[in-house]
Amino acid sequence: MISRDQTQISLVNQTVNTFDGAIDETTATDGLSLIDKWLNRLDEAGDEATDDIAETLERLRPELDTSLRYNRTDNQEIASLLQELIEQTRNVADTVEASAEQTELSQLIAVLENLHRQAVSRID
Repeated sequence: MISRDQTQISLVNQTVNTFDGAIDETTATDGLSLIDKWLNRLDEAGDEATDDIAETLERLRPELDTSLRYNRTDNQEIASLLQELIEQTRNVADTVEASAEQTELSQLIAVLENLHRQAVSRID
């Protein structure tokens, strides 16, 4: 997955830029688009270390789709899935192979943590 792959770095930067701020400033459509891009990328360049991330994204996708289609958001489930993504991304970042992309992965983790905090604050 790692080793200064410019496509991947670009996708990390796009994710960070899209979600760097209040959760209300982005849409479920933005999230779905990024999830699809990540799933395609992980399918192309993923490895065993990223399989869990792809699985979690596959579970997050229908949550955002439900939010978009029916205006019903399960913030508890989204917060739970975001927490899984944070932990999984940290695990990937801790690998030797990820050393070339530490800055980008750290930014991605920070954005996921911010989204998680916002989702938790909206749990009824």
